[in-house]
Amino acid sequence: MSSSKLINIIFGIAFMVLLYVIIFYALKIMYKDVKTGGKRRQGTAKKNYGIEVLTAGDNDNLEEGTMLLLRGPITIGRKEGNTVQLTDQYASGNHARLAIKNNEVYIEDLESTNGVFLNEEKIDQRAKLRPNDKIRIGSVIFKVIKSDKK
Repeated sequence: MSSSKLINIIFGIAFMVLLYVIIFYALKIMYKDVKTGGKRRQGTAKKNYGIEVLTAGDNDNLEEGTMLLLRGPITIGRKEGNTVQLTDQYASGNHARLAIKNNEVYIEDLESTNGVFLNEEKIDQRAKLRPNDKIRIGSVIFKVIKSDKK
C-alpha cells in the first residue's frame, strides 16, 4: 500500500470521527433544549421594570395610572420621536433617558434646562432607580415599578 493511500485513509477516518463528535454535541444541545422546553431554570426570576404616571401635570396627552414597561431604553421630552412625548412647558425637547443595564434601571438627565428630580433631589449624572422611586420631569411625576416573573 502506498503512503498516499495510507494518508487518505487516515484523513478519512479523522474526518469521520470529527463529524461524529460534532453530531454528538449538536444532539446533546438539542436534547437539553427539548428536555427543558426552552424554559428558565426554577429559582431564576426575571425582573420587569416600568414607570407609572402618578401625576400628569400640564401634559394633556398623559393619564394618571398609565404604565409603561421598560423593554429597552426610553426617552422623555417634548420633541417628536421621544418614547414619552410631553406637552409640559417645563420639559426640554430631549429631557431624560431611562435604560436597563445588567438588570438594573438607570435614569440620566440629557442636559435639560429644568433638570430631572429623583425623590425630590435634582440629579446631575446617571442615577440608579429602585422600585417606588419618584421621578419628576417638569410637572409630571412617574413612579418606578418592578415585578418579578418566573
